[in-house]
Amino acid sequence: MSEMRPFPGGGPPGMASSKPSFRAALSVFENRNYRFLWTSSLFSFTGMQMQMVARALLAWELTQSFGSVGLISLSFGLPMLLFSLVGGSLADRFDKRNLTLISMVATGLLALVNALMLVTGTITIGWLFVLGLAGGTSMALGMPARMPLMAHVVGPQNLMAAMAMSNSAMNATRLFGPALAGAMVAAWNLESVYFLQTALYAFSVLTMLAVPAGIGRIPLGMRRQSMWREIGDGLSYVIRDRQLRMLNLMMFMVAFFVMPYVMLLAGFVQEDLGKGEREYGLLQSVSGAGALIASLAIASLTAYDRKALLQWGAGILGGLSLIGLALGSEAFGFVGALGATLVLGLALTVYQTVNSTLTMDAARPEMYGRVMSISMLSFSAMPLMAWPLGQLADGIGVTNMFMGQGLLVIGFLLVMGIARPAYTFGRTPPAAQPVEHSQWGARPPQRDEDERALPASGGR
Repeated sequence: MSEMRPFPGGGPPGMASSKPSFRAALSVFENRNYRFLWTSSLFSFTGMQMQMVARALLAWELTQSFGSVGLISLSFGLPMLLFSLVGGSLADRFDKRNLTLISMVATGLLALVNALMLVTGTITIGWLFVLGLAGGTSMALGMPARMPLMAHVVGPQNLMAAMAMSNSAMNATRLFGPALAGAMVAAWNLESVYFLQTALYAFSVLTMLAVPAGIGRIPLGMRRQSMWREIGDGLSYVIRDRQLRMLNLMMFMVAFFVMPYVMLLAGFVQEDLGKGEREYGLLQSVSGAGALIASLAIASLTAYDRKALLQWGAGILGGLSLIGLALGSEAFGFVGALGATLVLGLALTVYQTVNSTLTMDAARPEMYGRVMSISMLSFSAMPLMAWPLGQLADGIGVTNMFMGQGLLVIGFLLVMGIARPAYTFGRTPPAAQPVEHSQWGARPPQRDEDERALPASGGR
């Protein structure tokens, strides 16, 4: 039995309005499982934001080196690079909720170990690197299951709203998580941050247990290939698919040359701006405020038919904002840095959310885990690039580094816009597609992805 695939935003194919509707976006909270998934994410995101601040401050405190801060980021990104594809295959083979739970339990235990090593005075830059490797492995194996789980919970017609609301939870934690971590370090010590993170992950696990197991699980009869064969199929699928190939390239570029700025902020605030932990936490929170504004705004654009243009423009704005961070801080000091990071948080959130939405919309449901694991490789690029960029920043200065990164990304996106004008500047309503229902989800008809050319209007 087949039916017409719903138009994102709830209307019939070809008939949906692109008028923003925040009320429609809020309808995802009527779904019980999504509410628990969102709440669990809120706890874990808070812990993650606080840990990012604590890890950067601890690495700087131990070494006073941008390169060492980047090295600790490298420890987190390296296993993501090595194991994300394995995590994607696991997400398509096993229960997505349980994989997410295992990842959160492991992350909480690692935070507890870090806290205890700080209390006993045994933490070193070497041990911090090892803990980063373990944390990155946990995330690489568990995170590819979270977004496909959400997609199966809400359905394709509510995907962009659900992702935007999930991002709003993450970005809301950026408003108070980093500032709280900075205040706790200033008032007490670093170990207090890690102890609180452990508690937050415990609450996240308890909330996730309210989501039933089995959502989006592939029937046993469909698991006929080895894990490595499935990974190869996923890579081949993305490489052959014209739209997925382009979306991943665009995400990788920004992840390589814009997002690593976050890893360099701790030293930038203290060395270039002459400020301390509180100001660093405030800068992170202001970036989170911009990201939260972007998440709430993008949630109302589920039916917007120029998502590709929205992503492209957000990327250009992100590059300009990175240049503004360098020039604004030199001209106006900490106030200039605050303004630039506000816009950076907004632009990068729009870019990432739209890219992930277009990626999930282009992928077949049975490939969700593997497709998102490939997309997750871009997030491994962020900490991986922090180390060489940190080394370069030690040599040429972090403000010059920021300017070079911004110019490079702007140039790349301008080339992309010129090379693909129909896609970038055209309207992109999703085509009406019949789907077949299986016992685990909707599945579009299979076809050769090389033949799925984008029409002149820019649609899929």
